[in-house]
Amino acid sequence: MNKLLHYLNESPTVFFILKKDDGLWELEYVTDNVINIYGKTSEDFLNKKYHHEDFIHKVDLKKFNDEASKISRIEGDTFNYTPYRVLKGSMTSWISHTTKIIRDEDGKPKFYYGYITDITDQKNLNEKLNNVNTVLDSIFNNSFNLILLLDNRGKLIKANETSLEIAGYKEQDVINRYFWDLPWWNYCTSEEKDILREEINIVKMGSSLKNNKHYYDTTGQKIEVDFCFSPVFDRDLNVTHILCEAHDITQSKNIQKRLDQYMRIVNDNVYITISDLTGKIVNVSDAYCKLTGYLRDELIDKKHSIFRHPDTEGYVFKELWSTINKGRLWKGEHKNRKKDGSTFWVENSITPNLDENGNITGYTSIYNDITDKKEISELLITDYLTKIYNRRHFNDIFEIELKRARRDQENFILMVLDIDYFKQYNDTYGHDAGDKALQLVANSLKYTLNRAHDFVFRLGGEEFGIITSKIGISGVKTLANKLKQSIENLEIEHKGNKVSNFITISIGTKIVSPESVLNQNDIYKLADNALYEAKDFGRNRAVISKKDTLRD
Repeated sequence: MNKLLHYLNESPTVFFILKKDDGLWELEYVTDNVINIYGKTSEDFLNKKYHHEDFIHKVDLKKFNDEASKISRIEGDTFNYTPYRVLKGSMTSWISHTTKIIRDEDGKPKFYYGYITDITDQKNLNEKLNNVNTVLDSIFNNSFNLILLLDNRGKLIKANETSLEIAGYKEQDVINRYFWDLPWWNYCTSEEKDILREEINIVKMGSSLKNNKHYYDTTGQKIEVDFCFSPVFDRDLNVTHILCEAHDITQSKNIQKRLDQYMRIVNDNVYITISDLTGKIVNVSDAYCKLTGYLRDELIDKKHSIFRHPDTEGYVFKELWSTINKGRLWKGEHKNRKKDGSTFWVENSITPNLDENGNITGYTSIYNDITDKKEISELLITDYLTKIYNRRHFNDIFEIELKRARRDQENFILMVLDIDYFKQYNDTYGHDAGDKALQLVANSLKYTLNRAHDFVFRLGGEEFGIITSKIGISGVKTLANKLKQSIENLEIEHKGNKVSNFITISIGTKIVSPESVLNQNDIYKLADNALYEAKDFGRNRAVISKKDTLRD
């Protein structure tokens, strides 16, 4: 229905409906294109601001009213008004007006469907053109297309000016020559001319033909054409003539060649995948295949999860699908995995593909390889010695995770750790051994904490930080003991340690509930104070801060 209304509103014909209401015929509907004829909108007429009769030329108004009064009494279902004139400001237009009568079960008019068309151009044309031959000659000779008229044997009897200019000939030089011998085909071999002769024989039998051909103009330039042969029939359906028309498609061919070249450049250099509504890949550029190490056939009909890296959290893709399913553009960064298992980072823009009705038919993903950028960024947030996150990244993650935990109504946990008697360790074993010990401790902490929301940092010297969430107080105690035990199990000899023969750690922890209003600085100080308590109580132990303010 929407397509029909769109067609009616875009057509040159105004469509309207009249319906009887309390004995009066009222306008119920009129298409928006009424403005083209009257200069007034459909709303103006529907709101009775104007009436059709207001615009009829006074010379024609009486005749129109006389004819309108007869419609309800006619026996047929269609009434054609005598063409009349209407005024649009100072402009006069001629109107063709047809009314179709829709009757009820008793045969009485129920609706009037009207069709009004501006025929001004037609009237003017009829006045200007004296006969059909003049019209045909005008069209024939003024066409930009090559037009040839052949008899039913294939001999040329008329050629338009465009075709003669192309070949550089006069009409008398080509008239009565067979189609295949015309100068446009001088470049053809005898075999190619035989094909032209056979095409004429096919059309002589009453069939139309359409194909692509080319010829050369007077400058030697190759002209690509869309060539059409059409038989002309008499009343007995005998072929009397053959009409040949060639439309210059050289420009469109060149555009297509440039487009093909552009697509090759895109295919070779741009990382693109196109997927269906379920996320299955239906097309992929060669560039992306090369980046990921997959062959094209290995990716077609596969979902994008084939690239998914286990470190990429599920909420990223949940947000992604929520966005593109609403027809919106999604942009983001995520870690992917190549066929060989190696990692690469992409900046991804996903655009929904829409049909003419605005329905989503699939998705186009354009990627930017940001692996180098991510590796540089990783260096900036990584401690050079231990290869875990540094103090700078700790400050950023602290803020992000605290906000996330509060938003998700989860506990936020900060642990501050210190290697016991580490100064004595360096004094006893040297700084090289101290660096090695720091690396071993960092690795142990990192591999003990392996959930998505577990983060390990070196805060400076022998001090480490841990940020985590989604665990209660009993879980925190278990985790702290597990961390302490993992370090002591490294069995790194430490003769200066007063609580063990090996390196040990002390831990201060602060658990922050979602309702807490503590800021980052207060949380850190409370965890750090708990660490000093652990040291005061003898070290190699963990203390959880029970304070909610620094003044408690």
